[in-house]
Amino acid sequence: MKVALEWFLNPDHLPLIIAKEKGFLKKRGIENFEIIAPEEHYDGLEDLIQGNLELATNEPLHLIEQYHPDFLSLGSFFKTKGGVMMKKEAFEELKKGGNIQLVTPVSNDQTNTIGFEIIKRYAQKNGFSLKKNQVEFCAEDFYLIKHLKAGYDAAWLYFYNFEGIESQFEEDLDLIFMDADTAGFANFCALDLFTSKKFYNENQHQIEAVVEAIKEAILFITENPKEAFHTYYTYANEDKSELMDAILNATAKCFDYDFKSSAKSELPILDFFNSIGVSNLSKEKFETAFINP
Repeated sequence: MKVALEWFLNPDHLPLIIAKEKGFLKKRGIENFEIIAPEEHYDGLEDLIQGNLELATNEPLHLIEQYHPDFLSLGSFFKTKGGVMMKKEAFEELKKGGNIQLVTPVSNDQTNTIGFEIIKRYAQKNGFSLKKNQVEFCAEDFYLIKHLKAGYDAAWLYFYNFEGIESQFEEDLDLIFMDADTAGFANFCALDLFTSKKFYNENQHQIEAVVEAIKEAILFITENPKEAFHTYYTYANEDKSELMDAILNATAKCFDYDFKSSAKSELPILDFFNSIGVSNLSKEKFETAFINP
Protein backbone atom coordinates (compact mmCIF):
# COMPACT_ATOMS: atom_id res chain seq x y z
CA MET A 1 0.00 0.00 0.00
CA LYS A 2 1.07 3.57 -0.64
CA VAL A 3 0.25 6.68 1.42
CA ALA A 4 0.90 10.18 0.10
CA LEU A 5 1.71 12.90 2.60
CA GLU A 6 0.43 16.46 2.29
CA TRP A 7 3.93 17.96 2.50
CA PHE A 8 7.48 16.90 3.26
CA LEU A 9 8.03 14.18 5.85
CA ASN A 10 7.86 15.67 9.36
CA PRO A 11 6.87 14.74 12.95
CA ASP A 12 3.15 15.08 12.13
CA HIS A 13 3.55 11.76 10.32
CA LEU A 14 5.17 9.94 13.23
CA PRO A 15 2.32 7.39 13.68
CA LEU A 16 2.74 6.29 10.05
CA ILE A 17 6.50 5.89 10.54
CA ILE A 18 6.08 3.96 13.81
CA ALA A 19 3.38 1.71 12.34
CA LYS A 20 5.74 0.85 9.49
CA GLU A 21 9.05 0.60 11.36
CA LYS A 22 7.78 -1.22 14.46
CA GLY A 23 5.98 -3.90 12.47
CA PHE A 24 2.45 -2.92 13.51
CA LEU A 25 1.34 -2.98 9.87
CA LYS A 26 3.21 -6.14 8.98
CA LYS A 27 1.66 -8.18 11.80
CA ARG A 28 -1.76 -7.20 10.41
CA GLY A 29 -0.92 -8.45 6.94
CA ILE A 30 0.31 -5.19 5.37
CA GLU A 31 3.71 -6.35 4.13
CA ASN A 32 4.63 -3.33 2.01
CA PHE A 33 3.77 0.21 3.08
CA GLU A 34 5.34 3.09 1.18
CA ILE A 35 5.26 6.67 2.52
CA ILE A 36 5.47 9.21 -0.30
CA ALA A 37 6.19 12.94 -0.07
CA PRO A 38 4.42 14.74 -2.95
CA GLU A 39 5.88 17.39 -5.21
CA GLU A 40 2.87 19.66 -4.65
CA HIS A 41 0.41 20.03 -1.77
CA TYR A 42 -2.60 18.88 -3.81
CA ASP A 43 -0.96 15.87 -5.47
CA GLY A 44 -1.81 13.24 -2.87
CA LEU A 45 -5.57 13.52 -3.01
CA GLU A 46 -5.50 13.79 -6.79
CA ASP A 47 -3.43 10.59 -7.02
CA LEU A 48 -5.83 8.92 -4.60
CA ILE A 49 -8.82 9.59 -6.84
CA GLN A 50 -6.88 8.51 -9.92
CA GLY A 51 -6.16 5.18 -8.24
CA ASN A 52 -2.38 5.67 -8.16
CA LEU A 53 -2.27 5.00 -4.42
CA GLU A 54 -4.48 3.77 -1.61
CA LEU A 55 -4.15 6.39 1.15
CA ALA A 56 -3.34 10.06 1.61
CA THR A 57 -3.03 12.53 4.46
CA ASN A 58 -4.16 16.14 4.27
CA GLU A 59 -5.90 18.90 6.21
CA PRO A 60 -9.71 18.56 6.55
CA LEU A 61 -10.19 21.73 4.48
CA HIS A 62 -9.04 19.83 1.37
CA LEU A 63 -11.92 17.39 1.71
CA ILE A 64 -14.06 20.45 1.04
CA GLU A 65 -11.81 22.39 -1.33
CA GLN A 66 -11.00 19.36 -3.49
CA TYR A 67 -14.28 17.50 -2.87
CA HIS A 68 -14.83 14.38 -4.93
CA PRO A 69 -17.67 11.88 -4.43
CA ASP A 70 -15.13 9.06 -4.04
CA PHE A 71 -13.31 10.68 -1.08
CA LEU A 72 -13.54 8.82 2.22
CA SER A 73 -12.06 10.32 5.38
CA LEU A 74 -10.98 7.83 8.01
CA GLY A 75 -10.82 10.61 10.61
CA SER A 76 -8.35 13.11 12.05
CA PHE A 77 -5.43 11.28 13.67
CA PHE A 78 -3.65 14.58 14.43
CA LYS A 79 -4.99 17.93 15.71
CA THR A 80 -3.18 21.09 16.70
CA LYS A 81 -3.68 24.84 16.98
CA GLY A 82 -2.93 26.92 13.93
CA GLY A 83 -3.94 29.59 11.48
CA VAL A 84 -2.08 32.88 10.98
CA MET A 85 1.00 34.06 12.87
CA MET A 86 1.86 37.74 12.63
CA LYS A 87 4.58 40.04 13.88
CA LYS A 88 3.21 42.35 16.57
CA GLU A 89 4.46 45.45 14.77
CA ALA A 90 2.61 44.30 11.63
CA PHE A 91 -0.63 44.00 13.59
CA GLU A 92 -0.13 47.55 14.85
CA GLU A 93 0.36 48.64 11.25
CA LEU A 94 -2.99 47.10 10.33
CA LYS A 95 -4.62 48.97 13.22
CA LYS A 96 -3.36 52.22 11.71
CA GLY A 97 -4.83 51.30 8.31
CA GLY A 98 -1.51 50.21 6.81
CA ASN A 99 -0.71 47.23 4.62
CA ILE A 100 1.22 44.02 5.27
CA GLN A 101 2.65 41.13 3.25
CA LEU A 102 1.71 37.61 4.30
CA VAL A 103 3.60 34.53 3.14
CA THR A 104 1.80 31.28 2.38
CA PRO A 105 2.80 27.95 0.80
CA VAL A 106 -0.31 28.02 -1.42
CA SER A 107 -2.06 31.15 -2.67
CA ASN A 108 -5.47 30.97 -4.32
CA ASP A 109 -8.86 32.62 -3.85
CA GLN A 110 -10.12 29.98 -1.42
CA THR A 111 -7.11 29.70 0.87
CA ASN A 112 -6.48 33.46 0.80
CA THR A 113 -10.09 34.10 1.81
CA ILE A 114 -9.74 31.77 4.79
CA GLY A 115 -6.48 33.41 5.88
CA PHE A 116 -7.96 36.89 5.59
CA GLU A 117 -11.08 35.85 7.51
CA ILE A 118 -8.92 34.70 10.43
CA ILE A 119 -7.09 38.04 10.55
CA LYS A 120 -10.37 39.95 10.17
CA ARG A 121 -11.97 38.10 13.08
CA TYR A 122 -8.92 38.64 15.26
CA ALA A 123 -8.97 42.35 14.38
CA GLN A 124 -12.66 42.59 15.25
CA LYS A 125 -11.94 41.04 18.64
CA ASN A 126 -9.36 43.79 19.11
CA GLY A 127 -11.74 46.60 18.21
CA PHE A 128 -11.11 47.48 14.58
CA SER A 129 -12.24 46.55 11.07
CA LEU A 130 -9.90 45.26 8.39
CA LYS A 131 -10.03 46.01 4.66
CA LYS A 132 -9.15 43.26 2.22
CA ASN A 133 -6.54 45.33 0.38
CA GLN A 134 -4.53 45.70 3.60
CA VAL A 135 -3.23 42.12 3.32
CA GLU A 136 -1.19 40.91 0.34
CA PHE A 137 -0.83 37.13 0.05
CA CYS A 138 2.51 35.98 -1.37
CA ALA A 139 3.13 32.37 -2.37
CA GLU A 140 6.52 30.97 -1.41
CA ASP A 141 7.01 27.59 0.26
CA PHE A 142 6.37 25.92 3.61
CA TYR A 143 9.44 27.35 5.41
CA LEU A 144 7.36 30.00 7.14
CA ILE A 145 9.78 31.00 9.90
CA LYS A 146 12.55 31.51 7.34
CA HIS A 147 10.29 33.90 5.41
CA LEU A 148 9.27 35.81 8.53
CA LYS A 149 12.93 36.30 9.37
CA ALA A 150 13.55 37.44 5.80
CA GLY A 151 11.01 40.26 6.12
CA TYR A 152 7.46 39.03 5.63
CA ASP A 153 4.97 40.42 8.15
CA ALA A 154 2.83 37.33 8.70
CA ALA A 155 2.47 33.69 7.67
CA TRP A 156 -0.40 31.33 6.96
CA LEU A 157 -1.04 28.34 7.38
CA TYR A 158 1.06 27.51 10.45
CA PHE A 159 0.73 24.56 12.83
CA TYR A 160 1.62 25.49 16.41
CA ASN A 161 3.38 22.20 17.19
CA PHE A 162 5.83 22.92 14.37
CA GLU A 163 6.18 26.58 13.37
CA GLY A 164 4.88 27.80 16.72
CA ILE A 165 7.58 25.84 18.53
CA GLU A 166 10.19 26.83 15.94
CA SER A 167 9.40 30.51 16.50
CA GLN A 168 10.33 30.16 20.19
CA PHE A 169 13.92 29.54 19.11
CA GLU A 170 14.05 32.89 17.29
CA GLU A 171 14.62 35.72 19.74
CA ASP A 172 13.98 38.42 17.12
CA LEU A 173 10.45 37.22 16.35
CA ASP A 174 7.65 38.64 18.52
CA LEU A 175 4.50 37.01 17.16
CA ILE A 176 0.75 36.95 17.59
CA PHE A 177 -0.90 33.56 17.03
CA MET A 178 -4.36 33.76 15.49
CA ASP A 179 -5.99 30.39 15.99
CA ALA A 180 -9.44 28.93 16.63
CA ASP A 181 -9.40 30.12 20.24
CA THR A 182 -7.99 33.62 19.75
CA ALA A 183 -9.74 34.47 16.46
CA GLY A 184 -12.92 32.39 16.77
CA PHE A 185 -13.39 29.83 14.01
CA ALA A 186 -13.83 26.06 13.64
CA ASN A 187 -10.41 24.45 14.05
CA PHE A 188 -9.29 22.77 10.83
CA CYS A 189 -5.60 22.51 11.75
CA ALA A 190 -5.50 18.75 11.65
CA LEU A 191 -4.58 15.85 9.41
CA ASP A 192 -7.12 13.34 8.15
CA LEU A 193 -6.27 9.96 6.73
CA PHE A 194 -8.06 9.54 3.40
CA THR A 195 -8.81 6.60 1.16
CA SER A 196 -11.22 6.20 -1.74
CA LYS A 197 -14.65 4.66 -1.38
CA LYS A 198 -13.82 2.29 -4.21
CA PHE A 199 -10.72 0.95 -2.48
CA TYR A 200 -12.44 0.83 0.91
CA ASN A 201 -15.41 -1.14 -0.43
CA GLU A 202 -13.08 -3.65 -2.08
CA ASN A 203 -10.48 -3.80 0.72
CA GLN A 204 -12.26 -2.91 3.96
CA HIS A 205 -10.24 -5.38 6.01
CA GLN A 206 -6.94 -3.87 4.83
CA ILE A 207 -8.05 -0.32 5.62
CA GLU A 208 -9.23 -1.35 9.07
CA ALA A 209 -5.85 -3.04 9.61
CA VAL A 210 -4.03 0.21 8.73
CA VAL A 211 -6.22 2.24 11.10
CA GLU A 212 -5.61 -0.21 13.95
CA ALA A 213 -1.86 -0.16 13.26
CA ILE A 214 -1.81 3.64 13.40
CA LYS A 215 -3.74 3.59 16.67
CA GLU A 216 -1.23 1.13 18.11
CA ALA A 217 1.54 3.44 16.92
CA ILE A 218 -0.05 6.42 18.69
CA LEU A 219 -0.21 4.41 21.91
CA PHE A 220 3.44 3.44 21.42
CA ILE A 221 4.44 7.10 21.00
CA THR A 222 2.64 7.97 24.23
CA GLU A 223 4.25 5.17 26.21
CA ASN A 224 7.71 5.17 24.59
CA PRO A 225 8.44 8.73 23.43
CA LYS A 226 12.25 8.46 23.43
CA GLU A 227 12.22 5.31 21.32
CA ALA A 228 9.59 6.80 19.01
CA PHE A 229 11.64 9.97 18.52
CA HIS A 230 14.78 7.92 17.84
CA THR A 231 12.83 5.99 15.21
CA TYR A 232 11.82 9.29 13.60
CA TYR A 233 15.40 10.56 13.41
CA THR A 234 16.58 7.28 11.90
CA TYR A 235 13.76 6.98 9.37
CA ALA A 236 13.96 10.64 8.32
CA ASN A 237 17.78 10.46 8.19
CA GLU A 238 17.84 13.65 10.25
CA ASP A 239 20.36 14.76 12.85
CA LYS A 240 19.06 15.04 16.40
CA SER A 241 18.66 18.67 17.53
CA GLU A 242 17.22 20.68 20.40
CA LEU A 243 14.68 22.26 18.06
CA MET A 244 13.47 18.96 16.60
CA ASP A 245 13.31 17.42 20.08
CA ALA A 246 11.00 20.28 21.12
CA ILE A 247 8.86 19.84 17.99
CA LEU A 248 8.62 16.08 18.53
CA ASN A 249 7.60 16.55 22.16
CA ALA A 250 4.89 19.06 21.20
CA THR A 251 3.68 16.93 18.30
CA ALA A 252 3.40 13.75 20.39
CA LYS A 253 0.61 15.44 22.35
CA CYS A 254 -1.40 16.12 19.16
CA PHE A 255 -2.17 12.54 18.14
CA ASP A 256 -5.65 11.16 18.79
CA TYR A 257 -5.79 7.46 19.62
CA ASP A 258 -9.60 7.49 19.38
CA PHE A 259 -9.82 9.05 15.92
CA LYS A 260 -12.62 7.76 13.75
CA SER A 261 -14.48 8.58 10.55
CA SER A 262 -17.25 10.89 11.78
CA ALA A 263 -19.07 13.58 9.80
CA LYS A 264 -20.41 15.18 12.98
CA SER A 265 -16.94 15.96 14.29
CA GLU A 266 -15.97 17.83 11.11
CA LEU A 267 -19.26 19.52 10.19
CA PRO A 268 -18.28 22.75 12.02
CA ILE A 269 -15.44 23.13 9.49
CA LEU A 270 -17.87 22.86 6.57
CA ASP A 271 -20.20 25.37 8.23
CA PHE A 272 -17.31 27.82 8.69
CA PHE A 273 -16.16 27.59 5.07
CA ASN A 274 -19.71 27.85 3.72
CA SER A 275 -20.39 30.90 5.91
CA ILE A 276 -17.44 32.84 4.44
CA GLY A 277 -18.21 31.86 0.86
CA VAL A 278 -15.23 29.62 0.05
CA SER A 279 -17.51 26.59 -0.32
CA ASN A 280 -21.09 25.77 -1.16
CA LEU A 281 -20.76 22.05 -0.52
CA SER A 282 -23.97 20.64 0.92
CA LYS A 283 -24.12 18.88 4.27
CA GLU A 284 -25.60 15.85 2.53
CA LYS A 285 -22.65 15.48 0.13
CA PHE A 286 -20.14 16.17 2.88
CA GLU A 287 -21.59 13.44 5.10
CA THR A 288 -21.04 10.82 2.38
CA ALA A 289 -17.28 11.28 2.84
CA PHE A 290 -17.40 9.56 6.25
CA ILE A 291 -18.20 6.06 7.50
CA ASN A 292 -20.20 7.34 10.48
CA PRO A 293 -22.82 10.16 10.50
